[in-house]
Amino acid sequence: MPSESKKLPGVLLLLLSALGILFCFISAAGVAFSLQFSAASSFEILPVASAGALAFLAGLLQIPTLVLAINKLRGKVIPVTKLTLFKPATLAALGWLVIMVGSVIASRAQTAWYVFIPLTLLAVAIPVWWLVEFSRRGLPRSTALREWGTLTIGLATAPLLIMLIEVFMVAVIALAALVLLSGQPGFIEQLGRVTQNLNLYEGGIDQFEQMLMELARNPVIAAALFLMVGILAPFVEELIKPMTLWFLLRRPLKEFEGFALGLISGGAFALLESMGLVSQIGPDAWVQAVALRAGTGLLHIGLSGLVGYGMVSSWNQKRFGHAFLYLFGAASLHGTWNSLALLSGFSATSVSAVSAAEFQPTVGSILSVIGMAVVFGAVLFIVLRINKMLRRSLATLPDVPASLAPTPVLK
Repeated sequence: MPSESKKLPGVLLLLLSALGILFCFISAAGVAFSLQFSAASSFEILPVASAGALAFLAGLLQIPTLVLAINKLRGKVIPVTKLTLFKPATLAALGWLVIMVGSVIASRAQTAWYVFIPLTLLAVAIPVWWLVEFSRRGLPRSTALREWGTLTIGLATAPLLIMLIEVFMVAVIALAALVLLSGQPGFIEQLGRVTQNLNLYEGGIDQFEQMLMELARNPVIAAALFLMVGILAPFVEELIKPMTLWFLLRRPLKEFEGFALGLISGGAFALLESMGLVSQIGPDAWVQAVALRAGTGLLHIGLSGLVGYGMVSSWNQKRFGHAFLYLFGAASLHGTWNSLALLSGFSATSVSAVSAAEFQPTVGSILSVIGMAVVFGAVLFIVLRINKMLRRSLATLPDVPASLAPTPVLK
């Protein structure tokens, strides 16, 4: 039988997955029940229905962790998984193209709203899965419990902790900004206008962004936004997303495991964030939103992989200060992306009295998009570089065990 110290991870994962499954399934059932009595129009309830479907999917994804944790506590050996998932993920990605075409047809035909729920789940989840498998292709696998446990923590614990910390930071920054702005003439009137608009807010995300940008014309609020979006939030997210690795460093972990488990952590976060954003988009802009999130998912996945690799590599080499450098690099790239996206929003809304049809890109918006493309390219380069470096290091090790031998890469 396993010792008490070896039982603890299994017990924690058992409790976490059981609670996560229960919460997700109850949430999904509650949404399904509430929709039976909803008087809203079909596409107005799409975000709520999509949230319920996401909760159901998150519950399903945590079942393997529950089963594996039970097996671990029963003393069963959980072997290292050798099967590479890059090929099936690539086949699923080809199916994703079919889903996108079908979604365009369904949108133009004004298909019933419930058709978009499974389409949204598949359209968001498949690119996340493919990006994770593409990033770790050719590398050995860790144990099934570590991989599924990482996914469970990434779906349940890490996002909740990130949200609580970020809400606290937003409250502190907002309070400090209000103190600084309380003496400025005209600010109370501007705040009153925005508050009145909020009372008239009907749920359109475009209207909410427009009101936010109106407030952000004030330099103090703009600085507070950049502080939160460009510095604090990226640092918190990159620190907490791969939190599974905090508890596994003493196991010990190999560098390729730190990289792969970091990728899975980022994938879980990207799935939740992308699903939350896409579900708020109407059918007219659904395809564009899904395609955009499919690309930007690499940001969360790749940077979490970078932090995971840096944590394990620094720990194994006893160079603990280097872990902060990896974290700082990931947070800097993430913050730069967020700041450029925010700047692009400022540029787009700075042209007054111009309708959407008449809007022409400004120099600021063009430079922002170019900068975001550079950040995207940098993250992709980092992922490819780490993958290549890990495969080379494993290939040059003498007498490499079969479980650690790099798997063939799909050409």
